[in-house]
Amino acid sequence: MTPHQAYRRNAQSGWTRIEMLLAIYEGTIAALDDGLDSLNRNQMSEYPARQLRVSQLCLLLISGIDPVPPEEGSNLRELYVYCLDQISQPDVNTWTNARKVLVTLREGFQGIREQGIQLEAEGAITPLTSSTSHTLLHV
Repeated sequence: MTPHQAYRRNAQSGWTRIEMLLAIYEGTIAALDDGLDSLNRNQMSEYPARQLRVSQLCLLLISGIDPVPPEEGSNLRELYVYCLDQISQPDVNTWTNARKVLVTLREGFQGIREQGIQLEAEGAITPLTSSTSHTLLHV
């Protein structure tokens, strides 16, 4: 299932916000792996599509950051922008750098998954609405 499909299923499945975030991280890391595989095989014709896919998913991560107050999400935003910069060239090393950043962030969110679920159940974190799926990038 793609991350976008996971978001679309939210209303029916009862997935939480953190589970959706983790699904997007998984999709982004998988897309990076696909791109790295293409780069390692020197299949440069695949690069534009691989780069676009990772870019879309990074933008999806950025779009999930609440801009108010701006300082709370600024570090994550900067890391996602760093990843976008790293994939701007067809280079295995820079793509690997982006992958390392996203794997580290995913692991951090996995570590607080249960707490996130509980906070959402208690109302401290606003749950996703079914209308959220209509505002996301089509990936």
